[in-house]
Amino acid sequence: MNEEVLVVDDDPDVVNFLSRLLGDNGYAVRTAQDGVEALDRIRERRPDLVLLDLQMPHETGTGLYRKLRGKKELQGIPVIVVSGLAGRKVAVSRSVPVLDKPIDEERLLAEVDRVLAHKTD
Repeated sequence: MNEEVLVVDDDPDVVNFLSRLLGDNGYAVRTAQDGVEALDRIRERRPDLVLLDLQMPHETGTGLYRKLRGKKELQGIPVIVVSGLAGRKVAVSRSVPVLDKPIDEERLLAEVDRVLAHKTD
């Protein structure tokens, strides 16, 4: 398994938790603290998947999601929302998986595996 996951969250505890969980399960992990930094990371090297919080400073997850879907070369990057924000299901496309915080490790890993198995470039 060589898939790379970009974890985008402004909470260092969440970033550390997700990085460790994904790394321990064979994924390469990069991180970003907000949508601005995430877009820079994506432009540097396209990840196989983005785990995205919605409420962050500078550029929200919703804003980043819209930018990804608005750029033809980035539209194929799958996104999983991991958020505790109320109303998060209406902030992104219905086809995007939305997981609640606190994070259920087994559910998250199952969703990551499922999304990556169905990924198309």
